[in-house]
Amino acid sequence: MLDPGSGLGARLMIWRRLMLAVTGLELVPIDVLDRVGRLARAFEAQVDLFHCLYEPEAAQAQAARGGAVNLIAARVEERRRRLERLADILRDQGVTVNASVRWDFPIYEGIIRQALRHKPDLLILPALALQEAHRTLVYREQRLIAAAPCAVLFIKTREVYSKGCVVAAVDPAHAREADGDLDELAIGAAKTLAGALADVPVHLCHAESPAVDGAPHVPGEQLEAQVRRLAERHEIAPTQVHVACGTPEEVLSLCVRQARAQSLVLGVPSEPAALRRGSERLVERIECDVLVLKTHYAHPGVGTESSPAVLPQSL
Repeated sequence: MLDPGSGLGARLMIWRRLMLAVTGLELVPIDVLDRVGRLARAFEAQVDLFHCLYEPEAAQAQAARGGAVNLIAARVEERRRRLERLADILRDQGVTVNASVRWDFPIYEGIIRQALRHKPDLLILPALALQEAHRTLVYREQRLIAAAPCAVLFIKTREVYSKGCVVAAVDPAHAREADGDLDELAIGAAKTLAGALADVPVHLCHAESPAVDGAPHVPGEQLEAQVRRLAERHEIAPTQVHVACGTPEEVLSLCVRQARAQSLVLGVPSEPAALRRGSERLVERIECDVLVLKTHYAHPGVGTESSPAVLPQSL
């Protein structure tokens, strides 16, 4: 992927390796595979299809009888065969696919470990509440935002608008990090994604914090002018710029609904403390797909080897 700290601004990014991590193999909607196939073909990218498996009760029962290794190997092979059937759907679209299954726990760490091994440019996860508890899904999203070693695309809706736009969330007042510009990062990624989706429009959206002293909730003229200059610099039409007062959850949720957006792109701070200030909650509230990027990715605190509590570690 293009290094956003390299001074190249909002130039298009290069995603040559995509990783799609799925949890429930029998519950992957066909539109998820269709969307991943569209991206892979547009980027001429390879897809690493990954499934993380862990069944502690079965493994513990077999361990007591000395058969845990054989049981785990059989479970992994059975899931691999099912994963290959999903891979074949992508291959039928002309996409190069590798499929792999790992016995690991917790799932979000297993996904991060696989990303560290395969070094994707973009990690893709279905974030559809199917048979998983909403709390489990949200926790996994939060942990991946904080610790994934690359950009993460959460596929959150089954509805695809063929001409729907891509919205980039911007904030000129707080966009700069020490090693990069979050607005340039978000706009560059939005344009990359929009190009892959048949050159759909890119919109900019800024949420200005409401006044706390009882003053009218009207966006500051200076800040709004900055957003409009940012749009002009990137050849984004004035009609595709949205500035409003309110929390990011409120403003961005309304913006993506009114614009019938396919995706929202967020550039988020790299510091964990800054992430806790609301980026994770925002991803939960948004109804369209959400792409989350950082200017740099710190060491995730997760190694490439499975957890010591997971047996056998070689699988």
